[in-house]
Amino acid sequence: MLRQLEQRPTPRPASPPRPALQPTPLHVREAREFWQATDEPVAPAHWQAELANVVWMAVRTGTLSANEGHRRLDFASRLRLRSVPIGSLWQSALTLSLDSGLSAYDTLFVALARRRRLPLVTFDKQILKAFPDIAGRPSDMAI
Repeated sequence: MLRQLEQRPTPRPASPPRPALQPTPLHVREAREFWQATDEPVAPAHWQAELANVVWMAVRTGTLSANEGHRRLDFASRLRLRSVPIGSLWQSALTLSLDSGLSAYDTLFVALARRRRLPLVTFDKQILKAFPDIAGRPSDMAI
């Protein structure tokens, strides 16, 4: 998620909550504190498809049951995440992908963060490494 560097909670784009599939106590605490402090989270509109694919992979590999997969998607649907159309982001995302070697799926989040001048809140290690100027774990952000 992205977040403006202000005192009050503001819009924050975020990458899909991948650690929620097998959360550690640290991930749970960080994510919970982040969502409690965030009042207007935003993300590129493809976040739902990306999350559904991550859940599908977890069910397919036996990490989650099908029922648990549906429960996780139901939970995600209640996160009050505002979706931003990707058509205005894809040119920038392609450039970021070509420069970083990361997928355009991932760099759409970076493009949104840069466009809105917001930090990107994520647990994704590749995004954190490739874009340390804008990306951070929830615990690294001044929420």
